[in-house]
Amino acid sequence: MKKISIVSGGSSGLGLAMSDLLLANNKNVIILGRDKNRLSDAVNMLNSKSHEAVAASFRCNIGDEEEIKALGRYIIKNQFVTEYLFNNAGRGLFSMAQNTTSAQIDAVFESNLKGLMLLTTEILRITPEEEELTIVNIMSTSALLGRAEESVYCAAKWGARGYTEALRTELKGKKRNIIAVYPGGMKSPFWNVIEHNRNISGFMEPADVAEKIIAAVLVKDNLVVTDLTIKRK
Repeated sequence: MKKISIVSGGSSGLGLAMSDLLLANNKNVIILGRDKNRLSDAVNMLNSKSHEAVAASFRCNIGDEEEIKALGRYIIKNQFVTEYLFNNAGRGLFSMAQNTTSAQIDAVFESNLKGLMLLTTEILRITPEEEELTIVNIMSTSALLGRAEESVYCAAKWGARGYTEALRTELKGKKRNIIAVYPGGMKSPFWNVIEHNRNISGFMEPADVAEKIIAAVLVKDNLVVTDLTIKRK
């Protein structure tokens, strides 16, 4: 069976930067996303470099259970086994609490919480118990404190944090490592699809954040990182 790393939200920003570093560390990668064209462009870019490992893509909405199950069938059919799962996909919302709508709640929770849970569930289900699996849940510093005009976003991220802690407790003693990552603001396409009045010029570069995450996740010694918060100086 061929070991793979799965990166949701892997066609741009932090997901793409992490995928590039995984390939550089000889890890085969499957990136997930909703846009087929963006996935194709990302895979072509990743594979254009002189890596021994290979990148592939799978188009799916991680908030759709049927599409996640299709991913599971694809992994089984190709005799892949997941070594690393990076739950990286997310969607922001900046709005006053009094203006919140049901549609906004559904959209934010689908990518930041429901999708994370569905993807994790499927990978846990199909990964043999004897194989070691590391699950990296990339959330936000908004999962650590409440912020004005981020009530829905914080709620989703706090939910993801609670799920991560419960998952870690449930899987203790098994060949399952759970790492929680809380990055601060980054310069990424995340900001291109939401209305905001933030000045992001001083935000972190995705490539720099990716280096911190991959270095912590791939380290091979007798110690393990369980929680990683990444902030600007």
